[in-house]
Amino acid sequence: MIITITRQTYELYTFITFIIFSLIFGTLANKNKEEILNCNYEDTVDLTNVTRFENGSYYYESAILIPPERVGYYDYEELHNGRRVPVKNHIRGCVCDMYRCLKFCCHPTKELIANETRQCSEYLQKEIEYDPHLNVILRNGNRSNLHALNDFFIIQGVPCEYAYAVVPEEDELDGWDLFENGTLYRHYDKAYISKRDFCIHPYQLDTGEWVLNPMNCPVENVASLSSQINNIAMAISVPFIILTILVYAFLPELRNLHGKCLISYLTSLAIGYSLLCTLTLTHAIFPPISCSLLGYTAYFFLMAVFFWLSIISYDLWQNFRFTGSKRLTQHKRFLMYSLYAWGGPLILTVCVIIAQASGLEDNLKPGIGDEYCWLKTDDWSAMIYFFGINLVIIIVNMFMFVFTMTKIIQIQKELQRALDKEEKSRHLRTHRNNVALFLRLFIIMGISWLLDIISYLVNHNSDDSGNLIFYISDFMNAIQGVLIFILFVLKPKVWKLLKGRLLGNKENNESTHSEYSDDGIALQERIKTDAVQYID
Repeated sequence: MIITITRQTYELYTFITFIIFSLIFGTLANKNKEEILNCNYEDTVDLTNVTRFENGSYYYESAILIPPERVGYYDYEELHNGRRVPVKNHIRGCVCDMYRCLKFCCHPTKELIANETRQCSEYLQKEIEYDPHLNVILRNGNRSNLHALNDFFIIQGVPCEYAYAVVPEEDELDGWDLFENGTLYRHYDKAYISKRDFCIHPYQLDTGEWVLNPMNCPVENVASLSSQINNIAMAISVPFIILTILVYAFLPELRNLHGKCLISYLTSLAIGYSLLCTLTLTHAIFPPISCSLLGYTAYFFLMAVFFWLSIISYDLWQNFRFTGSKRLTQHKRFLMYSLYAWGGPLILTVCVIIAQASGLEDNLKPGIGDEYCWLKTDDWSAMIYFFGINLVIIIVNMFMFVFTMTKIIQIQKELQRALDKEEKSRHLRTHRNNVALFLRLFIIMGISWLLDIISYLVNHNSDDSGNLIFYISDFMNAIQGVLIFILFVLKPKVWKLLKGRLLGNKENNESTHSEYSDDGIALQERIKTDAVQYID
């Protein structure tokens, strides 16, 4: 029995030893199959169909002998910005770090038939004829017309989905230069692009002529540090905005006209912020249709934010302006408000879509769906279609806020004359709190948006964007959801209403409702109720 166990143990030990040594020798045997040291992927060529000599070297394009130490195996393809896509394991050789290489999207006589999937046509297009000479900047700084097919080694690959042609023959802003090492210089944004991130491709002009031009990848909108912080702040704001909406929708005491306007404002803000975060934080490359759809939807809801803000300002103002009883019911007023606050942005969105599809000059187009999924901010497009309209709305809002504030102060003075000492003290304290609340509302929903527009104007006309005041105002707008939640939800009276509703305490709800009537948004109702009660 002991001998049997010993033999089994020995056999098990032998088997484990065999496995370990197999792994070790297998690793050593495959060492030459690792990636090539000190050679970037963009400098390698595919050797799958190239003849291999017995010593492990390859003779590439009948011109270059690639030694075994400059050969390696890769199980991925490296695309634009270093994105790696898994592919079947294949052998590659390092060539382009020492020789001229030019990257074509497809075979020089094949068409790119589906740039959204990086797909080339299967058959050679013999009818494609073009001038193969390119004006190249040499290493010594001189220029020379080099033959794209004879003076370069050709490598192939489309670096990204949705690549687009840069065609200076049709647009003077699309100028470019090619360097001897394969790097592309793009004129309009002064960007140097490595051969990994673009490819050369025959392009047919409107005249029917074929020319060689680069295919570029969609430009990612690289946000500044302050913009990144603001985008994160917007993402943090959205849950607080949703919580505020739920609280106002849950409590019947808050679902009057003013509460409904606030809910509409916050709904627009939540959707607009969510879409902007999707566009700026995900770094995803959206298909053109999806990109445009996201941009136009974000535009609609962000414009609705300002339209509902104007409704809130107008309703505050007109409640103090008109004290008669012959007024529309709250239901009819809300329908009229909704027609304006949703219809206005819808009309503007349609105008933006028409302008984008029109024959206007590029600097007059909104730019949604071109290179970005949002309005262009490097020219006056954003001012024409977004900031300019909202600036007018905010200025009108400010006048209405000032007139309403003046009326509140006037009512306070009348109350001081009409009430006895004890009542005067109580109501004066209440109205001071109301004024403070009104001012906070004015700053959050008025001044911060105005400073945001001024920030755009200043930064658009100056390279110096480091003004601390504008950083703070931008951040206040981004974090607006949190501020509104604190202002309208984190209040003892709201918590008392929530507690009463959740616990089913009807008496508590009624007593709270009698002393609470829409703090913040409907504070003018409390003031006017007191004014009518004590002045009349």
